[in-house]
Amino acid sequence: MEVTLDQVLKCREERAERQRELIDKFSKPVVSFCMNIAGPVKTDNLIERAFRLGIRRLEGGLLSANARILFKDVLYRITGPEAVFCVDLPVRKLKEISTRIEDSDRLGRLFDIDIINTDYSKVERSELGLSERRCLICNNEAKICSSRRIHSVEELQSCTHQILENSVPEAEADLVASLAVKALLCEVYITPKPGLVDRENNGSHKDMDMLTFAGSAASLHPYFRKAYLCGNNFEKLRKLGLQAEESMFFETGGVNTHKGAVFTMGIVCASTGIAVNEGNYDSDCVLDICARLSKGIVERDLKSLDSSECTTAGQKLFAQYGISGIRGEMEKGLPSVRKYGLPLLEKLLKEGKTWDQAGSNALLAILANITDTNMVSRGGLEKARQASAQAGKLVSEGFVPLEKVRELDKAFCEQNLSPGGAADLLAVCCYLHFAKEAFGV
Repeated sequence: MEVTLDQVLKCREERAERQRELIDKFSKPVVSFCMNIAGPVKTDNLIERAFRLGIRRLEGGLLSANARILFKDVLYRITGPEAVFCVDLPVRKLKEISTRIEDSDRLGRLFDIDIINTDYSKVERSELGLSERRCLICNNEAKICSSRRIHSVEELQSCTHQILENSVPEAEADLVASLAVKALLCEVYITPKPGLVDRENNGSHKDMDMLTFAGSAASLHPYFRKAYLCGNNFEKLRKLGLQAEESMFFETGGVNTHKGAVFTMGIVCASTGIAVNEGNYDSDCVLDICARLSKGIVERDLKSLDSSECTTAGQKLFAQYGISGIRGEMEKGLPSVRKYGLPLLEKLLKEGKTWDQAGSNALLAILANITDTNMVSRGGLEKARQASAQAGKLVSEGFVPLEKVRELDKAFCEQNLSPGGAADLLAVCCYLHFAKEAFGV
């Protein structure tokens, strides 16, 4: 939607008034962050995504300088997204941080970060001997090109759009891949977990430990990045997944740490990319897209095979018991995550519970509501059902203390049971929790 000059001027006046109010209240400088967008259209999906990436860079810069952020407000307006911070840090340091971010790369050239001193004056680069901003198009001083109107609005718009299209998805892909790896590490870190590798023991596993999982998770970063950029091309995603499995097995020396997570988290990362690109990001939307992307996978991978063609554990269990496993769960949009794991994880974290407490309880809630094919493979269908019923009984009684989780861990280890499928889904819960904050929802 196009905006008028009057709307832009009114917005600037309101912004200046808000800055003065904050300075009067805190007696500290203000950081104002907007997007430098030429023309009458000041906001759209790409611009807002770039703005969120800029906010992350700015906050990271402030925190790296041990700044105290006294106030923060973010607004999405028709005149463009904007944020204001009141910060306890000398203005010179603030200007150095903002200059570094603005000059860091092509995307940074679209960030407009002003530092307002306590006397309400804007701190200029020249006052501190810092280099002047460069023009988007010719790389001369931006002030000269702007004052002489050397470049047309159309040229500036075209250049801006090119920067946004080229830079934003790539930067988001890096972010999503990092969040996915963080989620895998968070899952293995959560302790205790019945039958699984954690900080206290290796569960029912003799061939892996936390370090094995750490190396495996790190090896998958390039895959998660590519998955985010994959779009609706499910066949391409599956090929990328096979390559990721090879990287994982090479890293672990043949130990299967994250094969299930390659499938599950890969689809979640791809679905995140689609949701963000459609401008409709939230956890439910991502899970809806997971179902859309994987539609028909049970038919293709399981129902179309006879018993002689079954090669994987999942295919064999479907032929024997009719269990569709993670494929069936994915086709439904991961209901164990949507209805049980994620809501409980976030509820307990909000209540002040630790990640160990919240994560172990979320894992039990997930296990109680799925048939974990890893459990079936290790102990048979009856033992797997009994274990799920145990988890369900504990969760139904309310918050499960860690000592009770440890008792279940001992019982699982004695029976050589390990809910690896539930662990992969717990990692998805962790990822969706991290992504919610990253994408500003």
